[in-house]
Amino acid sequence: MAIPTRTESLSTFVSSTAQHRRRDLVDNFFKSAALLARIRKNNRVPLRGGEEIRASHIYTNFAASSYGRGDEFSTSVTEFATTMRFNWKFIYAPVNLDVIDVELNDSPERVFDLVDAALEVGELSLIKEFSSQLYGDGTGNASKDIDGLAIAVSTAGTYGGIVRGTDTQGTSVKAAFEDSTGGALTLTFMNENFGKARIARKKPDLISTTQTLHDRIWERSQPSERNRGGDDLREIGFDTVRFNGADVIVDDDVPSGLMYFLNTEYWEFFVHNKWDFRFRGFLEPANQQRQIGQLITWGNPVCRGPRFQGQLSGLT
Repeated sequence: MAIPTRTESLSTFVSSTAQHRRRDLVDNFFKSAALLARIRKNNRVPLRGGEEIRASHIYTNFAASSYGRGDEFSTSVTEFATTMRFNWKFIYAPVNLDVIDVELNDSPERVFDLVDAALEVGELSLIKEFSSQLYGDGTGNASKDIDGLAIAVSTAGTYGGIVRGTDTQGTSVKAAFEDSTGGALTLTFMNENFGKARIARKKPDLISTTQTLHDRIWERSQPSERNRGGDDLREIGFDTVRFNGADVIVDDDVPSGLMYFLNTEYWEFFVHNKWDFRFRGFLEPANQQRQIGQLITWGNPVCRGPRFQGQLSGLT
């Protein structure tokens, strides 16, 4: 049996360390944004394979009716659902090690520290990149970015392969509101728009916004509404203000002047079952004394109910 080389031993060691850290990576990933935390809490992180993401979408109800003795039941067929289709999006973060640093530190403890630090930086970089894309429209980096809130919570364009229009399917993937009136934020204006996203007993449970706008709400709220409810979010570091039963939180990646009203019941984060926060392993370039690897995940957030969401922009 061949004796493993230094590179092979290091690669095995790093792969083992990466696998050990993977649980923390997944945990930190879903704590990085309030929406992701709610998605995980709701157990809506499906692992899937295949060439694309497919999500069923109900866009209308059956025509229920009262009836009397001798009445005939309707036998008409109602199309009530369709399939939303999304591309897998691929995100990676490089993990680099200087072989010279490793060779000069033969102590196993010191090598572990180097490897652990490199993986930690890679994990933070992966999370930061995803967080920066979460509020985008998927067109960044030549349309390689994830399909974020800017495209999911909108009244125009196409979502999940369905054109937003005036027909039943088209209106079902339109956001409840997308108001760019802007100006000074008032609780009255918030309340008016909140009501547009309330359908029967279903309503937004999360409002994600900037620090500036969160402060405006905090200043106008009653003390009893501050840091109440939203225990799942406060436990991972989010300050909350209650508004109509929803938790208002700050996300540093929300663009200036924006506020998203989200019903997280309709959100999922699809993860590919072959590349679910995996370390690819190290390769050593022929012209460098470096070990270069990648942390990789394939996935995309999906909103099955855009009509239960809304956004305000241009607020001060």
